[in-house]
Amino acid sequence: MRKTMTQPFYTLPYSLHDMYLTKMEHLGETLVCHFPGGIIDTTPPFSQTESACVCFTNVDWDSSFVYLFDGLGNIGTFSVKKIELLHFLPQLERLEILDETYGYWQAKWKGLLTRRDDLTECMVEICYSGEMVYKAEK
Repeated sequence: MRKTMTQPFYTLPYSLHDMYLTKMEHLGETLVCHFPGGIIDTTPPFSQTESACVCFTNVDWDSSFVYLFDGLGNIGTFSVKKIELLHFLPQLERLEILDETYGYWQAKWKGLLTRRDDLTECMVEICYSGEMVYKAEK
């Protein structure tokens, strides 16, 4: 029997966990995600930047979506609304990122979406063939 061990392909320079995404901009084939409260540096002393943007280039808008779940913490049967990411951009108020996953030219962020006074679980799925670029103000 053949045994294959794997490791993560790379270490990310920043973490978005518990950070707030407040704006997403469509600039042609680029998606710019704004984190005005900053993001966390993953190297000691693990400081938080003052503000930051995460940019994805060559976004495949036809394969990028937002999933809105019906409430918080539902287990079992629940419903999900799937929206094209491009159509969701103007609706974004604030998304607290709780989990981030990357691989195979995809980024997936799960978190809590604030809409007016309501909180709902949300997942953002970004499909891109370019680069993921962090722009951070120290």
